[in-house]
Amino acid sequence: MSSQTTLEENIVELQRHIDTDQTPQISRPKIQRVPRYVKNRTKFEEHYTPRLVSIGPIHHGNTDLKLGEKCKLLWAAKYIKNTGRIQKDLHKQIADNIDELKGHFSDDVLTLTGKSLKGFRSLEEKLSWMLFVDGCSLLHILEKADLFYPEHMNMKVDQLALVMMDVVLLENQLPYEVLKLLLKDSNDSELIKIMKNFLCDHHFATPDVSQSEKKKDVVPNIRGEGEHSVSITNESQSEKKKDMVPKRKGEGEHSLSIPNESQSEAPFHLLDLQRNIILRTFTPKVQQKY
Repeated sequence: MSSQTTLEENIVELQRHIDTDQTPQISRPKIQRVPRYVKNRTKFEEHYTPRLVSIGPIHHGNTDLKLGEKCKLLWAAKYIKNTGRIQKDLHKQIADNIDELKGHFSDDVLTLTGKSLKGFRSLEEKLSWMLFVDGCSLLHILEKADLFYPEHMNMKVDQLALVMMDVVLLENQLPYEVLKLLLKDSNDSELIKIMKNFLCDHHFATPDVSQSEKKKDVVPNIRGEGEHSVSITNESQSEKKKDMVPKRKGEGEHSLSIPNESQSEAPFHLLDLQRNIILRTFTPKVQQKY
C-alpha cells in the first residue's frame, strides 16, 4: 500500500509539471564549492584551493592558512588607515546588509560556516566580520600587490605571488557587492577600474603570450612543483600595458581589448570579471580558405 501511494504521488507530481509546463528560471550565480565530480580529478585541488590566504567562508579556518589570517588583519588595517575611514562604520556597512549578502553564497557554504561560531553569537555576526576583514584586505591586495614592490604588502616575492594567484581561485571569491560597500563612495566605475588594473597588470586577463614574455624570469610556486609561475621583469607599468593593445592583423593569433564597464552588468566577483574579459576579448584567428 505504501509503495502504491508513493507511485501515485510521483505520477501526480510529474503530471503537475506537464500541465504547468514550468521552465526552470535562471537564478543569479552563487559562490559555492567546486562540484564533487571535479574534486575527484587527480591533482586538481591546486586549481581551486588557496595555498596561503583564504578569501571568503569556504576555506576560512583552514589550519594550513594561519599565516594568511594574520596577513589579512594587517592588510585590512592598512586599507582602513589609507582610506581614512572609521572601522566601525565600514563594518556596519557589511552588517546592515548581511541578509542580502548571504544570498550570494550557496546554502551548504552557509551551513558549514555556521557549524563553528567560536565566540560569535550567530552566523550573521560571524559572516559579517569575515566579509568585512576579507573585503578590506582584498581591496588592499588589488590596489597594492606588485611583485616589484613586495614590501607594500609586507611579504616576500614568492609569498606575494601565491597571494595573487589565490585571489583568482574559484573557491576564494567575495561578492562584488562586499567590495562596493567597503569602497569609498561605493563607486562602481572606480571599483571596476581597480579590479581590471589588477588583472591586466599581472596578466591574469589576457590570453596572449608574447615572445618577450617567454623570455622573462619566473618565480616558481612555493611547493616547488614548477606547475605555476609568475613573470617578473624590469619593464615599466606603461610597457606592461602595451601588451593589452589589440594587435594588428598578422602580428598574433589573438587580439585583446578591454570592454568599457558601462557596457555590461557588474561582475559577480573578481574571477567573474576575469572570465568576462577573456571571453569578450578572445578572438581566435580564422584561417581563410581559398
